[in-house]
Amino acid sequence: MCSKFFLNFLKINCNHVGQRLDNYIFSKIKYIPKCKIYSLIRKGNIRINNKRISYKYRLKINDIIRLPLISLNYKSRNLNLDSLVIDKFIKRIIYEDNYIIVVNKISGISVHYNKKDIFNLIDIYRNLINISFLNLVHRLDKYSSGLLLLSKNRNILVKLCNDFKYKRIIKKYILLVCGKWPINLNKISNYLIKIKKKGYVFNNNCLLNINNKYKFSLTYFKVLKYINNFTLLEAIPITGRFHQIRLHVSNKGYPILFDNIYGNKKLNNSFSFIKKNRLFLHCNYISFFHYYLKKKVKFYSKLDNDLCYILYYIKNNL
Repeated sequence: MCSKFFLNFLKINCNHVGQRLDNYIFSKIKYIPKCKIYSLIRKGNIRINNKRISYKYRLKINDIIRLPLISLNYKSRNLNLDSLVIDKFIKRIIYEDNYIIVVNKISGISVHYNKKDIFNLIDIYRNLINISFLNLVHRLDKYSSGLLLLSKNRNILVKLCNDFKYKRIIKKYILLVCGKWPINLNKISNYLIKIKKKGYVFNNNCLLNINNKYKFSLTYFKVLKYINNFTLLEAIPITGRFHQIRLHVSNKGYPILFDNIYGNKKLNNSFSFIKKNRLFLHCNYISFFHYYLKKKVKFYSKLDNDLCYILYYIKNNL
């Protein structure tokens, strides 16, 4: 544990133009509660160009942000990764240029900071790659694996996030569900309702008069293979709700193997002899328009070895 003091005047460059003030501060000052940051902005202790400003303010080029003196004991962000860990994460980079990075995420690690985990993927890559800007374009569950897109450029980040918003980026997942999935069940759509501290849950009787609490969700499915009493599926989420694929399959009675929230705990425990810290959920494909190359690009990722072993075991032993 160490003490950190912030007394800075930060000048905004082109990488952060258009970013909201609160999100920018969160990226600069870690391990301080967000409520504290909002309080500092509200009271005028954090100012822009020596003026009080809303936390929703969009940053402009050459803005000067004044940060007050903040003292806090916290865990250092200098991760001091050993050479084996560094090599492991570098090998998971499947594409990199001056604007984007495509990573084959390992399971069991969060993509961004949270209070429960010491390490997170974005901070690891910020330590490994010495650049001024690196942010997530989208997210993956902690216990899933597969293709994850990062941006090295603020303008590219905004464009790619906009493409996600308007469904111009396609992602495909491979998942193993319990039971024999109906061959004609190729689409699931529903409204999800946000429950505080519990994520999304289904609201099957949603009325047409939808308010902001209800979020439409849509996923397409395709049967890849039946393996005894399991089904290997391909899923294409059209919307990007929290735990969307997991909710859709479990609601139909076909939970993902090793899902400890929506899954079959008794069945999961029957595989206790297999070392696992993951879901059988892998993002194996992503396609999007590359704004620097001026063309559409596609990336693929094979199943991890541990998932291949599980398929082999189920085929030959169950």
